[in-house]
Amino acid sequence: MSEKDYNTRTNVQKRLTRLLLLTLTTSLAFMGASCQQSAATATQSTAEVAPQVKEQPSDTRTAIENLKITSPDKLHPRLMATSKDFERIKQLIGTDPQAKAWYKTLQTAAGKTLKEPVVKYELPDGVRLLPISRKVLERTIQLSLMYKLTGEKAYLDRAWGELSTVSDPALFPDWHPIHFLDTAEMTMAAAVGYDWLYSDLSEDQRNTLRTAIMENGLKPALSVYRGKADAKKIATFWKTTTNNWNSVVNGGIGVGALAIADESPETEALSGEILQQAVQSIKSSLKMYAPDGGMPEGPGYWDYATVYIAYFLSSLDSAIGTDYGLSQMPGLSETGYFPLYVEGAGQAFNLGDGGTGTISKAPQLLWYADKFHKPELTYGVKNGSNPMNLIWYKPATVKSPTEAGAPLDKRYVDPETEFVTMRSSWNANDAMFVGLHTGDNEANHGDLDAGDMVLDAMGVRWAMELGSDDYNLPGYFDMNKGRWNYYRKRAEGQNTLVLNPGSGPDQSPKAKTSIESFISEPNRAITIANLTNAYAKDATSVKRGIELQRATQSVLLRDEIQLKSPGGIWWFWHTQAQVEVSSDGKTAILSRSGKKLALRLPPDDEAQFKLMNAESLPTSPNPPKQAVNKGIQKLAIHLEGVEQTAITVQIDLMRGSEEQLPPLEAAKPLSDWPKR
Repeated sequence: MSEKDYNTRTNVQKRLTRLLLLTLTTSLAFMGASCQQSAATATQSTAEVAPQVKEQPSDTRTAIENLKITSPDKLHPRLMATSKDFERIKQLIGTDPQAKAWYKTLQTAAGKTLKEPVVKYELPDGVRLLPISRKVLERTIQLSLMYKLTGEKAYLDRAWGELSTVSDPALFPDWHPIHFLDTAEMTMAAAVGYDWLYSDLSEDQRNTLRTAIMENGLKPALSVYRGKADAKKIATFWKTTTNNWNSVVNGGIGVGALAIADESPETEALSGEILQQAVQSIKSSLKMYAPDGGMPEGPGYWDYATVYIAYFLSSLDSAIGTDYGLSQMPGLSETGYFPLYVEGAGQAFNLGDGGTGTISKAPQLLWYADKFHKPELTYGVKNGSNPMNLIWYKPATVKSPTEAGAPLDKRYVDPETEFVTMRSSWNANDAMFVGLHTGDNEANHGDLDAGDMVLDAMGVRWAMELGSDDYNLPGYFDMNKGRWNYYRKRAEGQNTLVLNPGSGPDQSPKAKTSIESFISEPNRAITIANLTNAYAKDATSVKRGIELQRATQSVLLRDEIQLKSPGGIWWFWHTQAQVEVSSDGKTAILSRSGKKLALRLPPDDEAQFKLMNAESLPTSPNPPKQAVNKGIQKLAIHLEGVEQTAITVQIDLMRGSEEQLPPLEAAKPLSDWPKR
């Protein structure tokens, strides 16, 4: 037996011991493999025979038989939390200040929901039911949790109002399987309501909700798993894709199956096959976290995917006693660090279609911290207010990165994800933070953004990412052509270089670029990126180097470009700061929130700063209805008729009334920079 199998088996044995003591079961046998273990309390003792858990359900009965062992006699609640967990939460609210604060926030939010009308079947953007599904999930968790904690019937009745509405075929004819995220999230909502409220729902109410879960969620999913779905009516690609869709759909559908699995022979057959398929299918997306927990789709989709992974795996643990080895897949134990390293001054490095929201508040970090014994992952969760915080909170799991001795810098090495973040300290309000992205331009939700960077200092984002545009723009997800017409998706809409701009893509859409060297030392961090593949049409070599000095909180940024023939080069830096460019074009002073940052060019350089609007170049496409970037400017450098050049920018803080800047040092070529 491998160490992984042993650890999984041991955890299951502990789980079974507790539940078997509660039910006074004297012995169990399963799958022909047994292990004798005894457990005793002051009043009783029980012997058990524990199953040998496999990493994949061997057939459609495996998960059902495990469920009946761990959650016997239709035991509810069992999704993410048990009755014992809800009792623990009640006690925490009375004794733990953090839990009490979260509860107060939950109470206020639930009170508002009591007064709101139930949802209606509508596609707000004409394409997706997703906002409705998410609202139902949010309300169901909120109201059901409040009912479990208080016993106040108003919360039960209001939760049922929401659940009965979405379960009524006359009001919700389906859960919109053509966009299966909508279906998965609604299934998740119905499953939580069914499970957490089970003992207080009438048999008719259970039947209503169970039927809706089966007909609107599980059966459409099963048709996809079996390869029999009509792709014109039901989205099917999620079964094998490696992106967030796979995690979210398998997670939501899997939780739905766990909720109703043991109700009848029909639900056993349906849920057993669903669980067998979901455990296998979700591996497609779990693989993208290898080897170090990075996520190529950026921080927003990391949040979306990993919360559904946590929903599913924590529900497998609590309902069945095993996640069939899914949590042991390479990189998953490390992915909780992603929010810590991708965030600077209260904002994420919002690659691709990501937003700047602080994903370090994500509630699933509490689960990852507890599951993988990494308390530092919860660093920012105390600042959040998600109801799931109470479900996954264990007071002992809260610890800061500084207390844990977490490195200040991080390189994510997967070729699709690859990027580096560097910082002067873990003090988000004051630290200098720099992120540099390379990776794969074909990554899902990706941009033409090789070499893109963000920079934060003194609590301000000085070099910003524009993020997403309207998902419903024509061709927005056409990675072969249409996407690259939109400013925010093109290289000119990033903080990187553009060579010989024209109407076509301004980097190779199929480019794969990489970090060539990365050094993290106590006093400094240095990284060099090879961007040549993104500009192969026009250049023989393009490299970008960044050095961060921690003590002075200064940054040196250097680009070296070798064109195939004399041509044009643009250098861009997007910012919401006020910008003042000196008369000689060698200095740019950025001001925001009463703070200042200086960017300087060597006096003998041919480069000069200029200020531009954050909009398409005259030679670029400029399709209608794309976002207008109000309040955003871009600092630019433009060179023409050059074949080989270097652009060196020194970046320094200007603190308080001190306007004196350190002297510029002679620029060194990247070949002379330290490497590793």
